Amino acid sequence: MKPFIPYSLLAAFAACGLASAQTAVTTPVGYYNYDAKAGGNLFVPGLIESPAFVGAITAAGATTLSLSAASLTAGAFDEGAEFPTHYVEITEAGANQGVVIDIVSNTASEIVLASDITALSLAGTETIVVRPHVTLANVMAAAEANLASFSDAATFYNPDGSSDTYYFIGSSIWSTNFADPDGSDRPIPPGTGFVFDTAADVALTVTGEVKESATVVQISGGGVINIVGPINPLVGDSAPIKDLGFADMSPFSDNITVYPPGDLINSIGTYYADGAGEVTIDFVSPSTDTFSFTKGAIFAAAVDTAFRIQSGL
Repeated sequence: MKPFIPYSLLAAFAACGLASAQTAVTTPVGYYNYDAKAGGNLFVPGLIESPAFVGAITAAGATTLSLSAASLTAGAFDEGAEFPTHYVEITEAGANQGVVIDIVSNTASEIVLASDITALSLAGTETIVVRPHVTLANVMAAAEANLASFSDAATFYNPDGSSDTYYFIGSSIWSTNFADPDGSDRPIPPGTGFVFDTAADVALTVTGEVKESATVVQISGGGVINIVGPINPLVGDSAPIKDLGFADMSPFSDNITVYPPGDLINSIGTYYADGAGEVTIDFVSPSTDTFSFTKGAIFAAAVDTAFRIQSGL
């Protein structure tokens, strides 16, 4: 199953707050420890994979991006049997900055995309980066010695409202049926996550590259569960919920619910945008509550939308 979402509502970006363009000399890399508690945890990886390609496109079609001749190794970004392996992110400053699109295949000079990007109205000169997806197996690899085989599990929620639960069975294998490795390569798109159920407290060591810019996440509407959060590895730090982009939600309709680690029954709170740059719990008073980095939240939206989440860095 390839969980693709069509980019049909990207014109809504004009209403979203835009991250300032950033020029980086050196991209920080490193690791952090995520402390999961016994029970259910909303886990959004706070680091990303290093780039496989950085450059500018020369043209854009409905589902293709063209590059200078022989810029790529043909087939290097081809999708796998079940899931995409790489994605393109638009890094050009402007309304499309932070948009992420899965890759189907590539030649030496063209990238074929999984979604129609006509709505983006690209000029055909934008800067992009191609990265491997963070996957379930690689993000959990360093914690394997502490995981309970055939018990600890990761649940992903799909755009159609269904879900897939993968159980850890050892040797970097995650499986829906306790046998086949059908979940090991499950991608975790930037800014999204999954429910990690664990029998006991466990520390997950996450490695990768720091993402300092905002990320556009596709949100499924109609009551579908979307697990989202800022890509930020600063364990123990936080930022006001309104400053991470959530003040741009559809006012008094879309919302995020935050839960404590290990407890997906008793929420910390449900937050709505008030349309005036703030978030609120009671529909009256602005909330100053913060969002703890390396944690996730459940985003509920009335309709499918594209949403920009700030990193907090």
